[in-house]
Amino acid sequence: MGLLSKLFGGGKKQDVAIEVGSLECPHSVLVARWESVQDMGIEDKATRFMCETCKEMFSPADAFHLRDTLAARLAAADVITENPGGAGAS
Repeated sequence: MGLLSKLFGGGKKQDVAIEVGSLECPHSVLVARWESVQDMGIEDKATRFMCETCKEMFSPADAFHLRDTLAARLAAADVITENPGGAGAS
């Protein structure tokens, strides 16, 4: 086996599970999925959405609700802090 193969896993794709402990996935990155090729790229025609982090699937209505409430859910989970290094920080 060559050096590059050893460094990069020998071309084998490995799924990496991220363990977050008791934290719930915020479902912050939702990827649209379509049933037909003709509909691809048109978000209104997506039939389901997959969370990129935990791979859970959501209906379009659930996905839009998750997107609308993301900031509030992250703030409630104490993920967002007030003005982290932004303008006016001293």
